Amino acid sequence: MTSDPRFPLDLAMPQAHYQIGDSFNVQFAWRLPDGDYLRAIFQADVLDLVQGADKYIVKLSQFLAGREDDAEGYPKQIEALKGEYWDLVRAITGRTITIAYEVDDGHPIYLRFATLTGEHNYFTRHEDAAVIARGIEARMRRLAGGDMGDSSGEVEE
Repeated sequence: MTSDPRFPLDLAMPQAHYQIGDSFNVQFAWRLPDGDYLRAIFQADVLDLVQGADKYIVKLSQFLAGREDDAEGYPKQIEALKGEYWDLVRAITGRTITIAYEVDDGHPIYLRFATLTGEHNYFTRHEDAAVIARGIEARMRRLAGGDMGDSSGEVEE
């Protein structure tokens, strides 16, 4: 049997270089509507590993650095680190996300602008799932305990 050159056999599967409790820096980059780029570096604290998906669950515990480049890649002055977009970047601090093992190499991860504005739930989906899970658990406890809340039969509006 010959190997297909499109699928080399020597490709290694992604590996976690960090374990629970370790930290590493992760760099995100977004292209702004005017063509400029925002780059932000966060400290990522490893909370868990998702072995089957080759991903870390990390908390972005600290905003370490940022820079804004123009469309040609030249850095802007430090004053550019102010404003609405940088407020959104700083708001990412403390978020828990799931992210591929490959991010631990230090290269930037280019994300859709919608992940920065919150139109896409990349930075909130872990918390969203936790809120939904807590709601389901509370409902199951109520149903299991027979606690149906107000027994007056009236429906709140």
